[in-house]
Amino acid sequence: MVCNFKIMSFLPKIKRCPCCDSFNFIKINGITCENKFKSLADWVLKKEFKCKKCKQDLGLFIHLNHKIEKVVWINFLECEENYYKQLNDLQSKKNKLDFDSKKYFTTSEKINNIQNKIRKDQIKLRVKLKIQSKGLLIRHV
Repeated sequence: MVCNFKIMSFLPKIKRCPCCDSFNFIKINGITCENKFKSLADWVLKKEFKCKKCKQDLGLFIHLNHKIEKVVWINFLECEENYYKQLNDLQSKKNKLDFDSKKYFTTSEKINNIQNKIRKDQIKLRVKLKIQSKGLLIRHV
C-alpha cells in the first residue's frame, strides 16, 4: 500500500489543548504563519487556532530540525515574551562573571525576580481561565 504525502497532509491532526485538555481537530495547509516569539526561534508556527471548548488562542509549532510538534497556549507564552530580552541579557552577564563575585549574586537575584514575575503572570492567567470557564467562584460553608 502506497500513501501519497499530499493526501496525508489534508487529514486533520488531533491535538490536546494545554488549557483544558480537550481534543481539537486541526487542518494544516502548506502555509506557515509568522513566528513572532523570540523564545521559540527554532520553531515554525504552522497554525494559529482557538480551542473549541475554552476558546483560548493556541498555536501549533513544529521544530525546524527535529520535526517535533508542540501545541502552545499563546497568552501563556506571551507572559515570557515580555521579559525575554531582559532575561537573556542578565543570563549572559551572569555567565561572564566569576562565581565568587558580588555582581554574580546580584544578577542571579535579578534573574530570580524576573522569573517570579513571569510565574505570577502565568498563575494570574490560569486563575482567570478557571474563573471564566466555571463562572463565579462560590464558597462552600
